[in-house]
Amino acid sequence: MGFLFPDYNRPGPGVNPDEPRRKGFVRLWEVFWRNHWFIMFTGLLAFAGVLPFIVGIFVAYNTHSLLVMLLSGLVGGLIAAPGLCGLADVLLRGLRNDTGLWWHRYRKAMKRNWKGSLLPGALFGVVFSVQCFTLLHLPQSDSGLGILLCQIVSMLVSISLFLHVLMQVALMELPLSKMLKNSFWLSVRYLPKTLGASLAQLVYWVLMVLFFPITATVMLFTSVWLPLLIAFVILYPEVDDVFRIEERLQEKEREEMSMEGRGEKYVYHME
Repeated sequence: MGFLFPDYNRPGPGVNPDEPRRKGFVRLWEVFWRNHWFIMFTGLLAFAGVLPFIVGIFVAYNTHSLLVMLLSGLVGGLIAAPGLCGLADVLLRGLRNDTGLWWHRYRKAMKRNWKGSLLPGALFGVVFSVQCFTLLHLPQSDSGLGILLCQIVSMLVSISLFLHVLMQVALMELPLSKMLKNSFWLSVRYLPKTLGASLAQLVYWVLMVLFFPITATVMLFTSVWLPLLIAFVILYPEVDDVFRIEERLQEKEREEMSMEGRGEKYVYHME
């Protein structure tokens, strides 16, 4: 019955620590297959959080209301942010070959990150609402190819910053200004990979919108986890190399275990 009713409190399959990590599609499939049930489950939770933003944008588009657009971005971003950060934590743990207790660590990550995710969620929610609203109205305007290309470039920039901020919220404890600064320099330093990760997001969502409702069935399975996993497979190795994520998390776990053994509380801040 484990196939139909997976146990999320059970550790995942073991991973040989000496096994070299694969790259590209092979790595994506490896991470998904090892953790597919929990990735799909948390992906659906995240998608449920994103739905108010999506519905709000289409209401704003149909009513041509700037006020509805801004409210949809602000409120929708606040609602979506915790679920997206929880999903990001799950995907990044998969990329780190973490085989711990999934449900326990997911709840712990949600409890730790939900407040820190709200401000980035509100900011990017408003930014994406303006960009989506504008993009949806472009076919009805007399704007040429140049305006469309400028809009696409602006969206790729926003998506690249969002992806890096999302990873930092899931992995670190930093103020938003610091995360935005880090995101900008990471995007510039690893421009080709950042562009590829951002394009994957943009192409995925454009296809979902253009071929809706046919894509509704596809989204039940891929929701938001698939484009995010593609992006993280591309970006995470560089982020880990810059911030020494896995080295610091291992150090944190050792310190927490040591503190718990002495009955003390340990607080860690990654800078």
